[in-house]
Formats: sequence, structure tokens, C-alpha cells
Amino acid sequence: MVDLVPPNVPPDKTVVTVNGEPLSLEDFDTEFRLMQIHYDAVTEGEMRAIKRRLFEQVINRRLLTQEARRLGIRLSQKEVDETFQDALKGVPEDFWTVLKVKGVSPDAWKRKLLQERLAKKVVEQEVNSKVDITPEETEEYYWTHLPEYWRPQAVHARHLLVQRKGDMDKVLAALRKGEDFTRLASTFSVGPGKSEGGDWGFMDTDRLPPGYVKALSALKPGEISKPLRDNFGYHLFQLIEWRNRGMIPFPQARGRIHDDLTQEEQDHRFDQWMADLKRKATVKVNQDMAPVIGVTLEDLREE
Repeated sequence: MVDLVPPNVPPDKTVVTVNGEPLSLEDFDTEFRLMQIHYDAVTEGEMRAIKRRLFEQVINRRLLTQEARRLGIRLSQKEVDETFQDALKGVPEDFWTVLKVKGVSPDAWKRKLLQERLAKKVVEQEVNSKVDITPEETEEYYWTHLPEYWRPQAVHARHLLVQRKGDMDKVLAALRKGEDFTRLASTFSVGPGKSEGGDWGFMDTDRLPPGYVKALSALKPGEISKPLRDNFGYHLFQLIEWRNRGMIPFPQARGRIHDDLTQEEQDHRFDQWMADLKRKATVKVNQDMAPVIGVTLEDLREE
């Protein structure tokens, strides 16, 4: 397992100490190189803001991992394995080559991942797990925010758009032979939702041109409209279902309200908890390093 205990760092290589623990120039440089993978083309002004934010993140993560050690919170081997497996799911095939080109060792990448996972674990235990939104709070929010749960009339349909009459003739001929509308939309359509077989989900009718609504109103579920021509080309619609205007009932909205209130309260408590950690912390910045790491002395004095 990658060691998360910070190594000793010579004073002249130390960027900042957090409660006596040094953060080396090499550590910050590694963080910066990893960040560059996601920020290829930015202006100098944007890069300064990014570096400033990165500096804050590194210090905050160090505070969180220190708090984890103080509380005896550790990662299990299962959590370590899951962290690496999840991280590798979305990376390109040449990821290890990209790291090498950026000058980042695999161990440095793994160490950052585990630090982030440990930081999340301590926040989950000390903040998130202590938030409990009651059923009464959830229901009270619903009744005091009723306008948020009004939904207009909407229609769920599939849409096929072509720009040439010849293409529409091919589509109609295929439909007469029993071809599936979804497959034809995926093949011929040049409109939005082509990759979903023309399925546009539920669309509020007040956002649709009157001609589209009129064509859909004449259909039963599963039926396909006659071709409709406008400035965009030739359209076909297949109706799936209508949804009447009205209120989203509380049982249907309950889950989303509970999740939103929980997230809001967790964010609020985390801000307070993190601010308390920072007030108690001793953060000393090596101002000689400011030009090297690309953060101004004015930035550093805000810490």
C-alpha cells in the first residue's frame, strides 16, 4: 500500500507547513502536473487562478488527512482497491504514458488518489453521516415551495428529421415494410436525439412549435405522423405518451426533496467544520517559494 505519511522535507524545499507537516515543492509540482492533464489550453490569468485554487486544495487535503490520523480513520484494503479500480475506469489507454510524459510517477498518482479517498472518508464520518433530514422537514419544504412542483403539459415522442425529400421517401418506404422507427431515426435523422433513436424524452408543449403539437395531438401512442415540412426540413413524429399539466404529488417528489435538503445541509455543515479546522491550524508559507509555485505573495497572505 502507498504510504500516506508525509516524508521529512528540507526547509529550502518546503512550500508550506501545515500543523508542522511540510509540503514539498516536489509534492506541489506533482499536483500541478496532474492538474495540467485536465487544463491544456488556458490563459495566463486563468492559470494563476487555477494554481491559487490548487494551492488551497492541497492545504485543505493535508488538513483532512491529518484529522483522519487524529481520529484513527484509515482506508481498508478493499477501499484502496476500489479507489484504483474506479479511477482507472475512465482513463484513456495511454494514461500511463501521459503520466510519464508529465513527469508523474504511478506512486505519486496513487498517493493523491488515496489522500482524496481518505479525506472523503473523514468528511463522511464527521459531517455527512450526522445530517438527518426528517420526514416532517421534507414535507414542510414541499408545501412551502409548491410552485417548484408545478409541471406544464408535456409530450414524450420520437422525432426524425431529414433535409431532403428523397431521404423522407426512403424512410416512409422502410416504415411501410415494417422497419422500426427508432432504427430509422438513428440511421437517417439529422435532428437532436439521433443517437437515442430520436427520443426527446418529455418536452413541454409550450416549447414546441404549434405545428409539431398539432401533428402529435392527432396521434395515438405508437402511431407515426404524416411528414411535416418547415424551414428545418421534413419531420416525422412517433407519439409515446402525453403528460397532463398539474402538480407533482408529494410522494413522487419526496425522494428528490430529501436528497436536495440533505446535500444542502451537508454542504453547510462542511463549510463550518472546515472553517473550524482552519482556525485551529497553523499554516506557515515559505514566501520565497511564491514565484516558483506561481502564487503571488498577496495570495499566500490570505491563508
